[in-house]
Amino acid sequence: MKRSASMFLLLALLTVPSLAQYKFTQVDFPGAAQTNLFAINDKRQYVGASIDANGTNHAIYFDGNTLSLLDPDGVVGTNFSFALSLNLQGEIVGGYVDTLNVSHGFLYSRGNVTTIDYPGAAGTFAFGINDRDEIIGIYSDSSGQHAFLRRDGAFKTIDLAGGVTTPFSINDWGEIVGQYENVANTTGHGYLELNNGKFTTYDAPQAPPNSTFFISINNFNHILGAWLDTNSTFHNFLLVDGKYRSFNLPQSFRPSQVSAQTINDFGDIVGWFADPQKVQHGFLALHKCDPDPGH
Repeated sequence: MKRSASMFLLLALLTVPSLAQYKFTQVDFPGAAQTNLFAINDKRQYVGASIDANGTNHAIYFDGNTLSLLDPDGVVGTNFSFALSLNLQGEIVGGYVDTLNVSHGFLYSRGNVTTIDYPGAAGTFAFGINDRDEIIGIYSDSSGQHAFLRRDGAFKTIDLAGGVTTPFSINDWGEIVGQYENVANTTGHGYLELNNGKFTTYDAPQAPPNSTFFISINNFNHILGAWLDTNSTFHNFLLVDGKYRSFNLPQSFRPSQVSAQTINDFGDIVGWFADPQKVQHGFLALHKCDPDPGH
């Protein structure tokens, strides 16, 4: 992926924590009861889920022009679906539950949907994809939940030692971030795993013990994460060059809860928030330094 001079200027600006850096927009899928956004790529295409009046999730996709359903229903027969990640080629991964209530991952590529099932698993979800078509996610079997990496069509278990591992994001360098739970029934810790398998864990400053997770990493090692307080309220943060800074929506949104989900290489962030009535809406936080991703 080419890096422009304007991108490197943007990276310098990102070290200054300020809501004024962003243009914030609420996103609601037409006719949906609620909307979540989960990922954005460097073309500012994004994916998520619309939630209907029955509480059913349907995968959605903004291709740069139109926000539309990307529900594999009719292709694989789902009860509900959600799109969780996309790469620069517009390939999308996520999960769905079939009519037998079995969970599966899926890959959407050039109009085709492919089911992703870890061999022999009772259930699978796909959480992340990078520009090298490496896919991460989780699967379950008789011993519990496990993390996987799919590379060149081959699956590999990538559990970290001593805890339950949930990988949420993989960048083009093969670096993975996610949630590492080594104390049962807690949120756990954020973790960063390098492509050589070495990993480190992280706990946000002032966070209660075992309450932190990482959810996104871009190609400049900027990490998006959150910690939960004793009221289960999310406190979103960015790690830029190892420096912690909080991230939230402007008070004009009147958010009762905010969940930031993905940061792209230009510093754009997407996620969802709940309003005072607890209705969920998607949000875009587009960085005002707006280089052309194609140059």
